Amino acid sequence: MEHYSYDDYGDYYPYGKKKNGFGRGVLAGALGMLVLVFLAAAVVIAVRGLRQGGQTGGSVHGAVLGGSSVSQSGELAEITDKLEEIKAYIDDNYLFAYDEADLADGAYLGMVYGLGDPYSYYYNEEEYAALEESHTGEYCGIGVLVSQDADTGEISILRVFDGPAMEAGIESGDILYQVDGLLAGESNLNEVAGRITGEEGTWVSIEVFRPSTGEYLEMQVERRRVETQNVEYRMLTDEVGYILLYQFDGKAADQLEAAMENLESQGMEALVLDLRDNPGGDLNVLLEIADVFLPEGVVLTMENAAGYTYSYYSGEGEFGKPLAVLVNENSASASEALSGAIQDRGAGILVGTQTFGKGIVQTLFPLSDGITAIQLTTERYYTPNGVCIHGTGITPDVEVELAGEGDNQLEAALQELEGMLPAG
Repeated sequence: MEHYSYDDYGDYYPYGKKKNGFGRGVLAGALGMLVLVFLAAAVVIAVRGLRQGGQTGGSVHGAVLGGSSVSQSGELAEITDKLEEIKAYIDDNYLFAYDEADLADGAYLGMVYGLGDPYSYYYNEEEYAALEESHTGEYCGIGVLVSQDADTGEISILRVFDGPAMEAGIESGDILYQVDGLLAGESNLNEVAGRITGEEGTWVSIEVFRPSTGEYLEMQVERRRVETQNVEYRMLTDEVGYILLYQFDGKAADQLEAAMENLESQGMEALVLDLRDNPGGDLNVLLEIADVFLPEGVVLTMENAAGYTYSYYSGEGEFGKPLAVLVNENSASASEALSGAIQDRGAGILVGTQTFGKGIVQTLFPLSDGITAIQLTTERYYTPNGVCIHGTGITPDVEVELAGEGDNQLEAALQELEGMLPAG
């Protein structure tokens, strides 16, 4: 199924090949209040964002970022002179040895950092390679889902998947303290992710703080390669199925469709789709999943810096049965886009608490050297009813705060669906 977009002039483009030249690619965004990274048996850097395609050529990047096509304006010449002056002081006076490549990467990172945008980032060679690898659906790492509080820097472990981290004794709720001697809470999440990823069969030293016991625990964890499982599913009753979707990435769409087929074979007549703590992910994966649940029409509309708008469409949804979507304060970006479309289009009801409120999109631009990239915030998106949810989030149809030892939000969703099923 092709998804089409249009701009203000009414021109149509297959998704991923819009007028600005974005192709299918990778991107990752970070949240201002909560940054999520998926390290499922490896590291996927920054999944908290709708992923747009990346530029495929190098000429645009040279013109924008300082390649040979840029004229030496006074401002640029001043910057160049100052960098050379700093480098001279380092060469003549710095006590320790250093790697010039690391120095250059620091300068590039600083330029993007100067935007003051927590969602924009410069990926060095190692980070970019790990990011590209992540989109194969297989990773080499330890197998955890973590979050970083942007105010305190604290990195907490949300989920531990079946794999090296679980075998080493890491638990959900642990606070990541050190990674190979790097203080996690004082570091950028991408830097921490870069320390965790590595060659298959190598080991990484992880130290965590366990709030439940007040202990600091250090463990050696082997990096291994496994396929990421983004979906869990089961039947809740004889008629109601349940799918937990961790993120919109890798093979998530294929895994969700396989889960749907299995649940259908067991007699599913209604579904709970759990998007709680789902940080978002790839735009193309979102569109594939939207095709399952939405009637034909708009999924979301984006607006870029030039003011052009581009809409993305779904085909006729295959499901067409009662649907309840669980959301919470950590449901962000792509999960909000899908939730908003389901709500606006009347394809299901939302149950839970107000979502995070990330209504902007990042795009990854591979640089002309072929081994590094920058990620920039490039667009804001709107739900089918034209609502920008950035900074506000989405209000569920049925608001339920999580309380008690059980899962009262899931129970509320199940109760709503059972009321929609035919009696008997």
